[in-house]
Amino acid sequence: MIRDVMGNAGEAIWSIVALIIMFVSFAAILFWTFSGRKNRFEHEMNLPLEDDEVSGDHHHSVKG
Repeated sequence: MIRDVMGNAGEAIWSIVALIIMFVSFAAILFWTFSGRKNRFEHEMNLPLEDDEVSGDHHHSVKG
């Protein structure tokens, strides 16, 4: 199937190049996401739980 696509590409060579770049990028993002440190996003994960501070003032938001 790949031989047929590559053989009959003609004018569509740029679309094949774009498809390959997209596939490689997608695979790299998947690899980066599922490998490495598990606490990579810990700071972002806790952002909704942190108290907001008013600049210059040390009042915390009231939770209740």
